[in-house]
Amino acid sequence: MNIYKVLFIIFIAFWASCSKFKEPDKVKGFIEQKKYDLAIKEAQKESDKAKKFNYLGIIYSKKGDFKKSEEYYNKAIKIDSKNFKALYNLAVLKTKMRKFTEALELLNELEKKYPKNTNIKIKKSWVNYYLLANSNAIAILKETVDENRKILTVYQWKEISKLYENLKRYEAAAEAYDYYISKSKLKNLKIDIKKAQRHLNMLRSERNEEL
Repeated sequence: MNIYKVLFIIFIAFWASCSKFKEPDKVKGFIEQKKYDLAIKEAQKESDKAKKFNYLGIIYSKKGDFKKSEEYYNKAIKIDSKNFKALYNLAVLKTKMRKFTEALELLNELEKKYPKNTNIKIKKSWVNYYLLANSNAIAILKETVDENRKILTVYQWKEISKLYENLKRYEAAAEAYDYYISKSKLKNLKIDIKKAQRHLNMLRSERNEEL
């Protein structure tokens, strides 16, 4: 076979695999657009049952039907007991349902398997805050920031700032929010810079009120 034909076939195969890899997630797209009925129809087409049930859990949670959402997450976990997304999403749902002790138990189990996962740590901080265990929440946040400062995402910094603010740790909140603004600018994210800067200035002015 001609060498050029071989190279052409290889190129076509590579292009096809890349195209498939980059195919947009329609379910996520509909969820982001809040078109939940369309998202449900699209999710039902998913052949991977665990993935399908996780999608449906997310959709019904967004719709405010927590009971049905919980049922679908549990179905996903029954199929795949190690399904990280379903387990983590169930913990988030338990938090929304104000079942904080159950949420914390799930997060503790997940952390044993994924000890470096920063989303788990940040969510654990929130749950401890809701349980009025503020010292635990602060300790987890501090450790998470100290160990992962370089890899925390834009939105993780925003979450950390918000929680520190709720905990009246304004200096730490200001530092986290400063990272949020800086990283948002670097990534050209559409945020209201003036509003964000005003909030940062407010946090800095509150430093003397820390407990």
